[in-house]
Amino acid sequence: MNKLTNKLTIFIIILILVIIGGIGAYFVFQKPSSLQSPIPPKQSLQQSVTSSLFGTMVAYGINDAAMSTPGILDAISQKGWTEFRKDDLAYQNFLSNLKKLIQDHTKLMKATGFSLDREIVGYFTWNIIEPQKGQFDWELTDLYVQAASNAGVKISAVIQPFAGWDQKNTRLEKEALDFAYYDYKASPPKDIAEYQNFLTKMVERYKDKVAVWEIGNEPENPGDGYQNNPEGYFDLVKITSETIKKADPKAKVTNGGAMPIVGMRESDSFKAYWTKFFALGGGQYLDYFNVHYNIERSPDVKLDPDIFEKNLMAFNNLMDKNGGRKPLYITEFGIYSGSPSSQPFGQPAQGQPPIGGSTPSENQEQPSGQPIQGQAIGQNIQPNKEQALRNLSENDQATLYFKYSILAFANGADLVFIDLIGPDNNMVGSSMAFNTDDQPRLFLTALKMIDSKISGFSKVEKIAGGQYKFTVGSKTIYVLWSGTLPNEISGQVRVADMKGQEWLMDAAGIKLNADQPVFIELQDSN
Repeated sequence: MNKLTNKLTIFIIILILVIIGGIGAYFVFQKPSSLQSPIPPKQSLQQSVTSSLFGTMVAYGINDAAMSTPGILDAISQKGWTEFRKDDLAYQNFLSNLKKLIQDHTKLMKATGFSLDREIVGYFTWNIIEPQKGQFDWELTDLYVQAASNAGVKISAVIQPFAGWDQKNTRLEKEALDFAYYDYKASPPKDIAEYQNFLTKMVERYKDKVAVWEIGNEPENPGDGYQNNPEGYFDLVKITSETIKKADPKAKVTNGGAMPIVGMRESDSFKAYWTKFFALGGGQYLDYFNVHYNIERSPDVKLDPDIFEKNLMAFNNLMDKNGGRKPLYITEFGIYSGSPSSQPFGQPAQGQPPIGGSTPSENQEQPSGQPIQGQAIGQNIQPNKEQALRNLSENDQATLYFKYSILAFANGADLVFIDLIGPDNNMVGSSMAFNTDDQPRLFLTALKMIDSKISGFSKVEKIAGGQYKFTVGSKTIYVLWSGTLPNEISGQVRVADMKGQEWLMDAAGIKLNADQPVFIELQDSN
């Protein structure tokens, strides 16, 4: 009898627990969205796998290391790299600073979960690696490549095809050239055989660590060697691409990032430049087409996703008319936050040379040398003193990053790069993933959510403005922020916002909000 009573008691307890659980489940699925309780995401952001959609930029900037010890930057600027390198004490101080910066930034690199890093200054510059004809110095590049490997990322290598000894008779056309303190004058290589020898040795040495080779940087821009010379740049791309692929048939090659061809005062001339490049057949030597979009952290700020999308569409149309479309590769991109000044960025402290050798131009989207991009510690960034831009909260910024990124992938981008670390209240610094206290900005979470949801997508469809449908394996992921819910979405769905919160709810309770973009995943009816 006692045994029977005990069994009955246990059965009643289990029954009560099941009923309570059922009531709880009912409320999880049925209560209004405004009261919906968040449930854990399917994958914790902190444990996300390495991203295939985003990369970092200037995580290990040479400029940062040069600025962290007084006098080093001036020494490089005044002597040129080759002579500076001969001063062993100054060079060892610089190297020590660089190693510390690498150590400090590697943890931030790992925290992003991104898959690539892009360094624009120095590491893959002909003049740095071969400062004298036939004499190769791999120390700096080896150091960076090992740092990237330790961070678990591969490299997008920016080849600067300039060496001072190759261009001794080159006429200096502009006082401040991109990376001029490396003591060369930016113009096409003179000794093509020696240039090819440099490329071959570099590619063979680093082919297992470099994912993509970029040929120069913004060639149509002043100071980058090929302004008003798309024919010359075509020749450089042809020679460089063929040499790289001979050394490594699996290598991927892209152009130096192209400036916007919609929305800038110089856009017509930039468009003419790339139209000629493609008409010459330049597309056949590229695996990706590299695009820059720094307008949203420049004095010409638009805060208009439509202009961004029009640029991508214009480049795609240009390729369609000239041999076929290549995947887009967006290596420079950012959106400011806060209320920084609208002054041109890259302004050095009074009496100092421009970092990277570029002089800000009134009409430029950005200085071609990207001086502030690598300012991880915040040195040489002046207080903003001119008219403040519209204030953007971190939530506003994250929303824009979210929308622009989705538009990028919907228009053929394979990867988008984000600068790693920079100061608040600065037009460029505030666009970077971490502030100088190593604290992540909100938009980093939004980008990691995008990667966790649509990384590896095989298809994307535009349903309407602000409504996109991604096919990821056997799943369909909707990304929405505008209009009314598409009719094809009904029943119980999984909803996620850009901050990492997720819910199960009935689709009938969803109202789309331009300031709160969401992912929606249909649930298996079985």
